[in-house]
Amino acid sequence: MNKYLLVFVIVFTSCDKDINVKNDHISLSSPFYLEDESNDLVTSDYIINTQNIDSVSGSTGLILNLSTNKSLLNIRITKPISHLYNIKIWTDGISTDIPIFNSEKSNKQIELLDVDKKYQSVLLKGEFTNWQLKRLNYKKDKWIYNALVEKGEHQYIFSIDGVERLDLNNSSQISNGSGGFNSVLKVESFESELPLVYSDGLFENSFNVSSINQFTKALVYLDNKIIKVYNNQLGSNTVKIILPKNIKKGRSLIRVYVANKYGRGNDLLIPLHDGEIITNTNNLQRTDFHNQIMYFLMVDRFLDGDISNTKKLSNDSVNYKADYFGGDLQGVINKINNNYFTNLGINTIWLSPITQNPEGAYGLWKNPLTKFSAYHGYWPISNTKIDYRFGDDRTFKKLITKAHDKNINVILDYVANHVHIEHPLYKSNPDWATSLYLPDGSMNTEKWDDHRLTTWFDTFLPTLDFSKREVVEKMTDSASYWLTNFDLDGFRHDATKHIQLDFWRTLTKKIKNKVDRPIFQIGETYGSPDLIKSYVNSGMLNGQFDFNLYDSSVQAFANPNSSFVDLSNSLKKSLYYYGYNHLMGNITGNQDRARFISYASGDLSFSEDTKKAGWSREILMSDTNSYKKLEMLHAFNLFIPGIPSIYYGDEYGSIGGNDPDNRKLMKFEGLDSNELKLKEKVTELINVRKSNMSILYGTTSVEYVEKDILVLKRKYFNQTSLAIFNKSAKDFSYKDNLITAYDFKIVIYEN
Repeated sequence: MNKYLLVFVIVFTSCDKDINVKNDHISLSSPFYLEDESNDLVTSDYIINTQNIDSVSGSTGLILNLSTNKSLLNIRITKPISHLYNIKIWTDGISTDIPIFNSEKSNKQIELLDVDKKYQSVLLKGEFTNWQLKRLNYKKDKWIYNALVEKGEHQYIFSIDGVERLDLNNSSQISNGSGGFNSVLKVESFESELPLVYSDGLFENSFNVSSINQFTKALVYLDNKIIKVYNNQLGSNTVKIILPKNIKKGRSLIRVYVANKYGRGNDLLIPLHDGEIITNTNNLQRTDFHNQIMYFLMVDRFLDGDISNTKKLSNDSVNYKADYFGGDLQGVINKINNNYFTNLGINTIWLSPITQNPEGAYGLWKNPLTKFSAYHGYWPISNTKIDYRFGDDRTFKKLITKAHDKNINVILDYVANHVHIEHPLYKSNPDWATSLYLPDGSMNTEKWDDHRLTTWFDTFLPTLDFSKREVVEKMTDSASYWLTNFDLDGFRHDATKHIQLDFWRTLTKKIKNKVDRPIFQIGETYGSPDLIKSYVNSGMLNGQFDFNLYDSSVQAFANPNSSFVDLSNSLKKSLYYYGYNHLMGNITGNQDRARFISYASGDLSFSEDTKKAGWSREILMSDTNSYKKLEMLHAFNLFIPGIPSIYYGDEYGSIGGNDPDNRKLMKFEGLDSNELKLKEKVTELINVRKSNMSILYGTTSVEYVEKDILVLKRKYFNQTSLAIFNKSAKDFSYKDNLITAYDFKIVIYEN
């Protein structure tokens, strides 16, 4: 590997008269990814009032054509001369610069040999089909599928005459996290040849960027202004970036994107305050999204702070596990007041939905026979009224005020995809819902991938039809209500992938027009990285939860037979798809998954139905070594880029199968020695992250990986951090750091 090649000086200049002048864009211009020779950019993703657009211009090699109504900008490539481009959208003589990433996809053919054509139907689904079944074509003696895929590794599986099967001609396989395996399509990534840049020397009005491997193209941005680049060969191993003198007051961000002939390298993100680079985390604020440590709590299962609003269904058809436990907003306030979150190091609380839900029992589980209450909050019969079992407007405003007094953000879980059949909106406008039945007469429930925009979650939960403009307007107004009537800091959005993109664009535009404060939006999407990424840009969501990385993490840390190599590949894939300084959520657990620690202890099997297990037996704690495994998962999440997100109870190791067994009442007292030790370690790890710029903004690289060893590195100017994981039975030494068996270490040093 060639180290520190290509050196030039980059001087910040601007073609605009004043780089401090505000324009119609109030957030960073996210990169736009080209997919074909002709691509349509939605201008409202970057410009709030698109009618103010004067003109557009772009890099050599691009042909730009603005639609008559200025809503779309068509981008065509004359010839693929670069991996990086830039375009300018001009409004009132001021430009908004947008990074343009050329497609790095290639065509790969997947074949299934069938000389005698003994198969009647051969289909395939995988990450590159968004897990939708696609038909293969039969030609001569084999079935063929042409896949357009990014570099890296991609999971897929055949469906042959209705039976799922691995690709027997492909020896590369990986666990699917559910007791089975998927085949893996590998596309050469040229990883060892790509540039890896990181911030280096820091001076009074400039800083250096060093590179592993040569890069031939660089785009540098100060907020949304591209900076003119001067190339001067100096004969040293650095890129010098000179800061301008007229940087605006308050927060600014520098971004650097690089590429060479093999593809795009990593990107840099460097925060500034009043024109000076931030090197101390004390200068960060809770509104700096990369600084968030998120904590998800299910309100009903957290703490009962007001017994006067406690109301169980007390219905014989509802098992106690599926009934209300009494948790409420006052309970959350009590824990804010006694510094539970502050002492743990949490600066962002994510609340489960608090809107009014029905009082009756719905759904059915057969063994034990039970219906369910709406204790979780995901069956709304109102989108603006607070459920009386949780509190009222006054209590919620008090909660937000108390949290902000403690320097804690509050984000709310918002449900837009569906309503309950008792919702007045559905009763008045049944045509605003999608059809419960498909054209063939079958029921359209739980068709998560094949009919993701129309499927119902259950027969009593109509999915709204967001292809209707009136539905989009109504539901985005309801969401906006929470931000204009309460001082909330953002949303977690339920069932993101089941809602059309128009909803997210409309909502985000309304937020930018109505709210003059930073608003963080994170979504929930199970699916391929391409699908997940399609909802993340400056005109829609800030990020989504990275369930693909979580699945790899669970395998890596809980399954002794798994390999850190798979986790390393998943991490690299996330960085490539979402950016090296992304705002994706890295979870320890989820209300729709069994508890990690019960997998790690062996009390749950990866091959079993964990929801059934939670109902049919008491999940125990058979191996206390699982606390160390959960500690490793916390350490991993708190070291990598993104937003570490702790599922309530994971700070001490709550056990359980899938819901509702993973939604036990929160424990604040009576923790045993293992639980207390884990909680103390999690607190320590959170403080390490919050105290070190290298872990928040540093370049991430995998320094070493084998089956049971993983070494990660992050570097930000003169600070370097290492995370060394050892899940083997032998001690391991890395650069004079001894890591004992089944342990890890985080090392931070100044250069």
